[in-house]
Amino acid sequence: MDEVALLGRRDRKKTETREALRSAALRLAIERGYDRLTVEAITEAADVSLRTFFNYFSSKDDALLGPDVDRAGELAAAVAARPAGEAPVAALRAVFLDLAGSFAERQPMWQARVDLVRANPQLWPRMVAGFTTFERSVTEAVAARTACDPDVDLYPSVVAAAVVGALRVAVAQWRAAAESASLPDLLAAAFDVLAAGLTAPGSALTTRTSR
Repeated sequence: MDEVALLGRRDRKKTETREALRSAALRLAIERGYDRLTVEAITEAADVSLRTFFNYFSSKDDALLGPDVDRAGELAAAVAARPAGEAPVAALRAVFLDLAGSFAERQPMWQARVDLVRANPQLWPRMVAGFTTFERSVTEAVAARTACDPDVDLYPSVVAAAVVGALRVAVAQWRAAAESASLPDLLAAAFDVLAAGLTAPGSALTTRTSR
């Protein structure tokens, strides 16, 4: 087996282990209650050692609600792979539409996390931190495409905030429709709003606001 194939296999194994730990933590938290969840129980359910657990997560809260580093890496790589002359919002649109299937697949897990946090309000800051980390990954992807400094220039952060907001609204609409609507179509429509410069719909309204 060559080095590239070996590295690919190792990366897949790491992703599988991380996902197994995440799934076990969430399932046990729902079944037993957050307060009764222990790291030992998570490792037993995932059939790994305590040492392995702490190679991936710092605590049970991290396993439940920590940022998904694999997804962030995939997002950054996908955005970087888009054509160089493509506008940042267009590049993000293409990437998010490609990922729409995985968003749908992960929806039950997202909902389970939200339900868990609602039942345990002390976890809200941890969940918010996860959203912030995801938005930061989008900010850095935009900064890399535009030669901006993500800590100084406003552009990457503003684009990331708008795009993540569009994603959140599209997913919320999809859920409200009992998942009978098309998530890719809703995402595309949300990105169309951004691409139009947030112009208000309807010529009458546009005329009134421009006076």
